[in-house]
Amino acid sequence: MIEYKDERQRQLATKPVGRLLIQFATPSIIAMSASSIYNLCDSIFIGRGAGPLAIAGLAITFPLMNISAAFGAMLGVGSAAQTSVKMGEGNQQRALMIFGNMLRLDITIGLIITTLGLLFLDPILRLFGASDATLPYAHDYMQIILAGNIVTHTFLGMNDQLRATGNPRRAMAAQLMAVVINIILDALFIFGFGWGMRGAALATVMGQICAWIFEFRFFLDKSNFVHFARIGMRVRMDIIREILAIGLSPFCVNLCHCLIVIIINRSLIAQGGAEGDSYVGVYGIVNRVSLLIIMMVMGFGQGLQPIVGFNIGAKLYGRVRGVMKFALACATTVMTLGYLIVFLFPGPLASLFTTDTDMVNKCIPALRIIMCTFTLVGPQMMTMSFFQSSRRAGIAILLSTSRQLLFLLPLLLFLPRMLGVYGVWWSFPISDVLSFLLAAFFLIREFRRLKRL
Repeated sequence: MIEYKDERQRQLATKPVGRLLIQFATPSIIAMSASSIYNLCDSIFIGRGAGPLAIAGLAITFPLMNISAAFGAMLGVGSAAQTSVKMGEGNQQRALMIFGNMLRLDITIGLIITTLGLLFLDPILRLFGASDATLPYAHDYMQIILAGNIVTHTFLGMNDQLRATGNPRRAMAAQLMAVVINIILDALFIFGFGWGMRGAALATVMGQICAWIFEFRFFLDKSNFVHFARIGMRVRMDIIREILAIGLSPFCVNLCHCLIVIIINRSLIAQGGAEGDSYVGVYGIVNRVSLLIIMMVMGFGQGLQPIVGFNIGAKLYGRVRGVMKFALACATTVMTLGYLIVFLFPGPLASLFTTDTDMVNKCIPALRIIMCTFTLVGPQMMTMSFFQSSRRAGIAILLSTSRQLLFLLPLLLFLPRMLGVYGVWWSFPISDVLSFLLAAFFLIREFRRLKRL
């Protein structure tokens, strides 16, 4: 076994895995939950400050934000998984190169997305389902979000590196800073200054700028395992290929989600008739509520990543199996409790976003149907995180795309023709069951393989 001088490395190698996961996951859960609460507050402020059509306009922007998030996740997750393994191996020089090349990629891709997005914003939003009524809202919001895209990418990339190197509390602090500033400025800009969608977007960007400065200062410290270093600024194609290979899985998840949201929006407009924009708004509300629960489980996935990556690098496979079993139990519990709350109180939850009674009534069955299989979603998410963290790129990509491309997409193309809007809602739980079965197959097989090592 490698002798580690750094305390964080010793903890990753020796501390009981259950306590270790709680230690690493708790800050991530707090940060992710706070981020999701911000998204909820953002939607609530927009819905109550700018009206029901503004909620629909916000929902139209989801695919474009998912495209940007897809690239950010590809670079952040891909580099973080590599850094954790190199930390387990004690290879700091390689970790510095990974960090530097990640930042170069984040800046380059962020600039490309900003430029193309601003040049073709209206046609893109039309493609995503914007109508004459919702386009102005979506345009005002995305114009400012795109302008701050480079900050968003590098902020999230550095945040992933903080978690990967055993600094989950600092990563949490950065995200909480962004969230708190966002919420305060949201209320000020929307209700105080009456800036509507532009105010909401500006609050988001300003919150991220403040958190970016906080993270930037940390990586200036040369005593940290990963920091700004001249060696890290050299372009290394072998490192870039490794980052992209591991990051391809979360990239596919977000890109597939983009495609799915476009199809959902268009299907709801087609099946909803004169109420199409209203149903798009309903899906926007459901998306925000479900995201709150999903983000909590993503916190467990983020806590899992450095533990799995480090212990695989250190060849401590028994610890890998142990932490994964504990993560599965935690994720299942959170998702089950989350759905019970939604099932019991769908009306009050929907009423937080809008005073429109008709939209609230449409939300109630949508919430209950879409989230009825959430108990199975938690284990599926943990399994995908596990294969990402263990650098099993092929399986991670398959699992990340199976739910949306293999299962959900065909259902969305078929069921709405039979069941109308309800066909859109029922497509989600059916695809969740199928993707859970696929994930269970690969995880059981991998556990058996690790036992033999």
